[in-house]
Amino acid sequence: MMVMEHIPAPPSPLSSSVNICRLQQHLSAGEHQQDLFQDQPLMFVSPLSQPPCCSLVELIQLCGGNVCRSIRQAGLCIGQYKGKKPEGTKCLSEQWILDCVTHLVLLPYDNYILE
Repeated sequence: MMVMEHIPAPPSPLSSSVNICRLQQHLSAGEHQQDLFQDQPLMFVSPLSQPPCCSLVELIQLCGGNVCRSIRQAGLCIGQYKGKKPEGTKCLSEQWILDCVTHLVLLPYDNYILE
């Protein structure tokens, strides 16, 4: 009889970023909360986003950001969005969130703007 061994998939950048934020929150014991996205505009995460919307929302919130359910309220849209966007709302690649968290710094929007 052949025994199949389960080989776990390598961690995705999102799972690593979420785990980093969770660990930092746990280690800080409330003294210093992660506030990377605290001063960013209200964010809307596209339901079409990859990584999945719910994972990105959790990551943004773990890092002090505020997320809304309607693009009409948002200053930033994360991920591709096919509908009408309010004037002035910037659409950024999901990679912007992941890179900011990985480097623990807010990166300029320039390299992440979606048309």
